Amino acid sequence: MGRRRKRRYYFSEVEENALIEYIETDSREKRNEIYRDHLHKPLSKMVEIILRRYPIHMGNFAIEDVEMFGLSHLVEHMVKYNKNKITKSGAKTKAFSYCQTIVRNYFRDHGKTTYKEKKRILPIEDYSSEVENKIEYIYEMNHESDDDIENLINIVVDKIEERLEKDKSLKKNEIIVGQAIIRVLKSWDELFLEETPKGKVHGKTTNNFHKQKILLFLKEQTRLTTKEIRMSMKAYKEIYYFEKKSYFNDI
Repeated sequence: MGRRRKRRYYFSEVEENALIEYIETDSREKRNEIYRDHLHKPLSKMVEIILRRYPIHMGNFAIEDVEMFGLSHLVEHMVKYNKNKITKSGAKTKAFSYCQTIVRNYFRDHGKTTYKEKKRILPIEDYSSEVENKIEYIYEMNHESDDDIENLINIVVDKIEERLEKDKSLKKNEIIVGQAIIRVLKSWDELFLEETPKGKVHGKTTNNFHKQKILLFLKEQTRLTTKEIRMSMKAYKEIYYFEKKSYFNDI
């Protein structure tokens, strides 16, 4: 009989050491490299498994979005892991267990929050026209953040273009959506100009700066269904969350 093949778990000593190295380095480039090569797949797998093992209230979010929120939250908080901390049993804590706890707590809080909102908030579809016409519900973006927004968008565009060029595992729809997202991001300043009686004004001063308009643009550009677009966007959402966290931590 042949030798039995040893099972390779998705989070082993290799990933433990990679996470510690990620935490201890101050180099953004090195962190990006470690995350891409060693942590992205196992952490994504961890989030997916936990979400499906412990069903929660999703609220008005697709399961893919909740997964991405969980992954983003994990990447943000896993840097607090202390490899030298001793448990009550006298053993050192493991990065694997620490990350699992972060994810479980996030999903539990997400479920509680969205369930409370469901009980508290009236169906928006029944009152959307009234809400849109009330000035107190119209928001304005902070003009002082324009440079940061533009810089972050440029970084995200570069990362998506890099993935489109190098990731040969991307599916056809993911490539189509990725190219459309780049077009949106490169023209966002013009895309959200709104028609008013006084002419075109920037979307910063209206409540139309929302995801429905982006989705409509993507549907027109890709000719894909809403479901196909949402599924294909999963390949790029983590880029945005990761780069946003990195950028605003650096400035």
